[in-house]
Amino acid sequence: ILLTSMVLLMIIVGGLTRLTESGLSMVDWRPIMGTLPPLNNESWIEVFDNYKKSPEFLIINNYMTLNEFKYIFWWEWAHRFLARCLGVVFLIPFVYFLFKKSLSNKLIISVMIVLCFGILQAVVGWWMVKSGLVDNPYVSSYRLAFHLFIAMIIFTMLFWISISVIYNKEKNYNASKLLKHLFHFSLFLIFLTIISGAFMSGSDAGKSFNTYPLMDERLFPEEYYINSYGWLNIFENIVAINFNHRWLATFTFLFVTSVIIYALFSKKFESNKISLYLALFFIFFQFLLGILTLIYGVPIFFASLHQTNSVLLLGSMLFSYYKINYK
Repeated sequence: ILLTSMVLLMIIVGGLTRLTESGLSMVDWRPIMGTLPPLNNESWIEVFDNYKKSPEFLIINNYMTLNEFKYIFWWEWAHRFLARCLGVVFLIPFVYFLFKKSLSNKLIISVMIVLCFGILQAVVGWWMVKSGLVDNPYVSSYRLAFHLFIAMIIFTMLFWISISVIYNKEKNYNASKLLKHLFHFSLFLIFLTIISGAFMSGSDAGKSFNTYPLMDERLFPEEYYINSYGWLNIFENIVAINFNHRWLATFTFLFVTSVIIYALFSKKFESNKISLYLALFFIFFQFLLGILTLIYGVPIFFASLHQTNSVLLLGSMLFSYYKINYK
């Protein structure tokens, strides 16, 4: 539970790091030595001087003062520090219980898979940052989306392991196949919508049209397809990114809401239905937050809450899915 909560916090801080445009403030990656922040004025000046060599400072932030730099530095440092803490909290108990032979083979395999994804996530995180340290002062949307995708996989696995250990129920072999398939597709849609949101954030597409449902007073925007982008249009054209995300989110909202309501009235869902009511709350709140984030020009508060709630929605749907499969 602690690890799952820490991953959720990592996702929140990571989102805030992106929203405050702080992700490129640390221009090197020192997994061990980078744990401590600058501790005196000389250290701060040295770190700031290194940042001054980056494309972001040279092209965008050349007016920035040391105090302004400290603000963006602390966000990125906090994100990396949380990652290190997560690694320690993960490894020490795992090694201890492994030597005590207190873990089942199935649990060991699951935890090892999470560990592999955790290592991959650290590498991808730096790979993502590097994309904005060469010539272009912007992080690659592709790498940002991949980084978030791995984070969501880690959260999903840890959350599933947590509820499996806590409830430890027997598999329900009489579970409704229709409900299971509906939840499979719901979870897929939620994942897909979250990743499309990463492209919205990475390209700042959410700031391009601050109306809903129309874009530039049109249902279907005029510049949805631009020839120069070719087949990458849906990933790089901010008009297409914005249009796709808002309507994918709308479809996800309608589909997931329908599935939850069906499950609430279905006799095939035999377990306690609190998880479904939670999911229903989170899906409505998510849709509302998405619209508010758009129409108010992507303020940090709404945008961060929107991302946080998406993870809570995923968790509530996973919990409901667990209730279908186990009794």
